[in-house]
Amino acid sequence: MFKGLFITGSMLGLLGDFVQEQGISIPEVDEAIVQYGSQSRVSFQLWSGLLEKISVAVADPAVGLAIGSRVAPRHVGVLGYLVLSCQNLGEALARFARYQRLVYDVNPFNVRVDEKGMELSWGIEYGKTGALADESSIAALFSFVRILTNQPLYPSYVSFVNPTPDNLQYYEEFFHCPVKFEDDATRVCFPLEYLSAPLLHSDPTLLDLLSQQAETLLLVLPKADAFEEKLQQVIVQCLHEGEPTLPAVSAHLALSTRTLQRRLQERGLVFQDILEHTRRELAIRYLEDKSLSLTDIALLLGYSEQSAFNRAFKRWYNQPPKAYRKLLLLKKKG
Repeated sequence: MFKGLFITGSMLGLLGDFVQEQGISIPEVDEAIVQYGSQSRVSFQLWSGLLEKISVAVADPAVGLAIGSRVAPRHVGVLGYLVLSCQNLGEALARFARYQRLVYDVNPFNVRVDEKGMELSWGIEYGKTGALADESSIAALFSFVRILTNQPLYPSYVSFVNPTPDNLQYYEEFFHCPVKFEDDATRVCFPLEYLSAPLLHSDPTLLDLLSQQAETLLLVLPKADAFEEKLQQVIVQCLHEGEPTLPAVSAHLALSTRTLQRRLQERGLVFQDILEHTRRELAIRYLEDKSLSLTDIALLLGYSEQSAFNRAFKRWYNQPPKAYRKLLLLKKKG
């Protein structure tokens, strides 16, 4: 299910440090640290398995939060030191969004900025990654924000795709904000006023050097497999012809509908999820183009009516596309 999904090898150090603090021994964690260097890409399947072993060994119902809270810059590799060098939290989160694949190359990642704040979200296009992985990663992000600013900054809200745990109050006490479960994406949102918070170790020269290194590392990351790339290209092509359907996409790929369904299942993918994610990405790109009207964008996304696009966009981003476009333009002017 998690074929082709990876995390950075430096994150294994986080597990090693946590295990050592707990005074327990998990040979598989030690072996993984020895086998993989900090610059390696570790399969998500291995990462998830190690988290499960730690969970069994530690009597803590929210062990994912405990692991994530121990994060340090060295656990995040180049990206950790890059964001430390930024001028303020807004810039750090923007750089994180740009380079997060270097650390956590799992489900597609989205950023939304509106009057509520900056929301970072991870979908489930490649499958649900599990409570331990989701909770440890969001706890790590939350804890890293506090390291960057040395201030008790709390999110506006956090949400997970996983079932609601019995100890919900513990999660709200940990994050100091409302926490929702059984959502359609994993989300964390920081208030707009936090984005101007200065960072303790801002260094423009170092930031430039590390950004160049991060760009190089990003370029050499493996692409999604050829099938997935081709599938997304065909979906975009079909969008221009109207509402894409599984049979229509199958025909463009010269596959039977049954064969396409099988290939999707082998990768843990759902056709409607990929279609939705493609539309969401394209919608933002099109809104940045002032020459396109909302009616034009609706047609480019395969909607027969602008009202259908408006409803979908509001479901994705909690506001109509016209309002979102205004925010984008204001952000560019600023």
